[in-house]
Amino acid sequence: MIKISVRGINETLQWLDNLAKDIRMVATRAMAEYLVGDESHGLKHYPPYKHVPWSAIGGFVSEKQRRYVMANIRNGNITPGISASNGYLRDAWQYTAKGTNYVISNDVKYAPYLVGQGTQSRRAIAQAWRTTTQTIKDNWSGAIGHAKAAIKEWIAAHRR
Repeated sequence: MIKISVRGINETLQWLDNLAKDIRMVATRAMAEYLVGDESHGLKHYPPYKHVPWSAIGGFVSEKQRRYVMANIRNGNITPGISASNGYLRDAWQYTAKGTNYVISNDVKYAPYLVGQGTQSRRAIAQAWRTTTQTIKDNWSGAIGHAKAAIKEWIAAHRR
């Protein structure tokens, strides 16, 4: 399971704290929505498939792993050079409200090995999977822009 808690981005947190509660809820929801994203940006965005042979990442970790992979190649469960992505990681990203804050999480058991900070596998690194931290950094300015647009929309809808 991966849970993301954004800390240390003081300017944005200060900006959010200075907003009225209703507007803060609109802004944090918009930011969470943008950071989770879709197939083109955010945490749901997969990198383009890149075939990495086992030899390029130092070989198999154990003989048991090698036998497992080779048996699955023989059975047709693994086809080298073709992505076997099922989209489970992408589909499991979600955000839930906790007061005026939103918690972004993913309960796929293998998520730490693909996108976890410090827990990423050698293969995921070689295939250019970004960590959750890097993805959030890369999408942070877009999330702020999305929040500002949501605030403008909310104000226009509540103008009397």
